[in-house]
Amino acid sequence: MSGADNGVPLRVEGLSLLTSRDILLDRLSFAVEPGEVLALSGGTRAGKTLLLRALAGLAPKGITVLGDIHIRGRRLLVTQDGALDPLRPLGAQFTELLAHQSGMDERTALRCAAEALERFQVPAAARRLALHPHELGEAMRWRAALALAMAAQPALLLADAPAAALDPTQRVRLLSDLAAWTREAGTALLLAERPQPDPVHSGLADRRLILAQGRLEAPEEEPTPALSPVEPAPSGPPILSVRDLRVAFPLGRSWRGEERWLTVVDGLSIALAEGETLALLGETGSGKSVLARAILRLVPPVGGQVSWLGTDLAAAPPEAMRRARRDLQILFPDPLAAFDPLMTIGAQFAETLESLRPTRSSADRAARLAEALEEVGLPATVLDLHPGALRPAAAARAGLARALLPEPRLLVCDEPAAALDGAERADFLALLQAIRRRRRLALLYATQDAAEGLRIARRALVLLLGRIVESADSSVLAAGARHPYSRALIAAAGLARPALHGDPPSPLRPPTGCALRLRCPLAHDGCAQVPPTLDPVAPGHRVACHVAQDEVQDSAQAGGKAP
Repeated sequence: MSGADNGVPLRVEGLSLLTSRDILLDRLSFAVEPGEVLALSGGTRAGKTLLLRALAGLAPKGITVLGDIHIRGRRLLVTQDGALDPLRPLGAQFTELLAHQSGMDERTALRCAAEALERFQVPAAARRLALHPHELGEAMRWRAALALAMAAQPALLLADAPAAALDPTQRVRLLSDLAAWTREAGTALLLAERPQPDPVHSGLADRRLILAQGRLEAPEEEPTPALSPVEPAPSGPPILSVRDLRVAFPLGRSWRGEERWLTVVDGLSIALAEGETLALLGETGSGKSVLARAILRLVPPVGGQVSWLGTDLAAAPPEAMRRARRDLQILFPDPLAAFDPLMTIGAQFAETLESLRPTRSSADRAARLAEALEEVGLPATVLDLHPGALRPAAAARAGLARALLPEPRLLVCDEPAAALDGAERADFLALLQAIRRRRRLALLYATQDAAEGLRIARRALVLLLGRIVESADSSVLAAGARHPYSRALIAAAGLARPALHGDPPSPLRPPTGCALRLRCPLAHDGCAQVPPTLDPVAPGHRVACHVAQDEVQDSAQAGGKAP
């Protein structure tokens, strides 16, 4: 099934994968040229991983492979976990692979390994070769895995959703570096991805194919997702007011006996009116998820105030907190983990109602449960199922139905569609928005995906290491974000290479001055002195950035208006 084919690293003709009962992949035909990046998109269970394994000669047992696979030159598969040998240092793994593939001696292999790591922006690359994989952060481990693959100089690289768990800013930079290297080296790259913005438009890929129901489809022109219809600014008083909220976790005492704390939310203040929508945007470690939980007192704050309809939730007694929980509900990233696996969905719905909104009769309760499921598009038979029987899309809708049972006024969403992709994700978010408008719910939506957050919410806050660095209406941020961090999040959401470099700083050792300065292309000496304050740069638009504030001052001195 393998052989030379006029210099083309990969040509597939009529490839089918079958079991005794099902056709898993049906007559696929395509080719990848030298130096070409071909993106293969498809939802969960579309067959992307199965296809890449078959191309690598690793089709699972019991699978019949029909058709022709022509491969010219060396092929390598990078799996979804980017597996490295946990028992051996990086240098030994590079040396073994390069000695086997290219016949390099140890000294040459180590030099080649250091150069490969440097191509993926790994600092002090030569010293990293002495480390084991568990001594590396997630982003650094993925750089090492891809560097190892490219150092072997394959003619064909098969990459199965590499670095999917990384923050968008880190992942897009990593994939951009990988695509640039493969084009320069003449390596054909087949990059399997979940549904996302078209990578061809951003330059990440040269072509794109879509795998759906076991068949390849040519991608259709995708319309640019529009922002949600502009809603009028709220006119009433805030129903939720957060002032100087601070969340920190004790780390024990230092060798000097000083108590140490990890500050995750650092003096944040927000306000939300009836029916208003607010997005919290930021990378992992920005504090958005902890802030969402602290507002509901699922995480105890160490300072500040959370006021709901005039009641300070941070100091509320249990009975007052129980009454407030009728109005305040949350959706988690993993809805299945939020359910008790030993109880049926119906029993857990009934428990929620009995605890927060007791009904007068069993008939009334049954009607309420059926209405909740109908509102989210699930059949009543779901009530008899255990959570483990639900697929991710149904579990997300069941979680939403349970949150709606107490008739809340505020819905806090922490990456509620994280387990979904493609059409399932879009359908769930459309349902969430329709229900929010119909019920006139206030919505707090935390997400890494800046484009998604800006589409859903009327207003947005961008968080970095527990502080707000930019605040504006979503339409303003989408058209002209001022902070380099905001721009990077928005660029990465569209698969464009963000201008930031390096990894996010550790909250255990934050840099002095501006928290972004070590990654920011605009940083100057003054950025290391003091943290920038959140100041207005235009009506309703505030930015915590020395560079942006300098631009506003220069414009004012020149007699112009703030941009």
